[in-house]
Amino acid sequence: MAVEKMSSLPFTPSRIKQRTSDKIIFIVCEGSVTEWEYFENVVNSAFEKVKSKIKVINILEDALRKPAKRRTTTEAKLVSSSHPLNLVNKMDEFKRDNENVYDFTTHSEDEFWLIMDVDDHTDPTIIDKEQKSNLDKWNEAITACKKRSYSYAVSNPFFELWLLLHHDKVNTNPDDENNDAKWAVTANHAYEPTDHFKERLSALGVGLHDKKHIKTEHYNKEKVLVAMGRAKELDTEPPVDYPTDLGTTVYRLLKKIEEIDSQY
Repeated sequence: MAVEKMSSLPFTPSRIKQRTSDKIIFIVCEGSVTEWEYFENVVNSAFEKVKSKIKVINILEDALRKPAKRRTTTEAKLVSSSHPLNLVNKMDEFKRDNENVYDFTTHSEDEFWLIMDVDDHTDPTIIDKEQKSNLDKWNEAITACKKRSYSYAVSNPFFELWLLLHHDKVNTNPDDENNDAKWAVTANHAYEPTDHFKERLSALGVGLHDKKHIKTEHYNKEKVLVAMGRAKELDTEPPVDYPTDLGTTVYRLLKKIEEIDSQY
């Protein structure tokens, strides 16, 4: 029986190169320091190949550049209280002012994300002079996002929870004084101001400088991916609009960025 002679040529697998995305992800942050620094510094460093695909818009950037006495009434209001509706308006304004730069009309694949905290924004007992509750305004912001096809990443209670997940799992033991879940805003627990998550970060040796500023050396791509996995474990199935218990959907945005990164 004849033995088939095998080719001496090495087998070279081939794959059609995936086309890189034209998509740009635009991000508006509620926080003027921590969140902005995270996306501007940490994310752009971890996903350096696609930093040109990420545009971070600081809602307070223009206002903070001015001395307090030179700020307009609107800017002063933004500095004193950054409500989710302000984020929607800021994104609207950015799109309107930059159509000629980014050609949004042509590039329908672009994504627009708002970074928000639950904080006291869902509190129905806080009423403004127009008789609108915080919950009314929150729902108005969410409705506006859906109408405009804006996405949103929400942390309950704070963005610092997302930072913590880079370095540690959450503690949900109700008998432990360091229980992270007790600070979540739920149907049975209203918002409470606390430095709990900042203190947790400090105890792990990765605290924020002056309680606000990100130290980039404490973060890298590996830690971001770990945080994404931990945040996904806290998410509900099926996924809801925003966490109604301890959790953060920031990982959903990072997943979008990771998908673009994988194309390079």
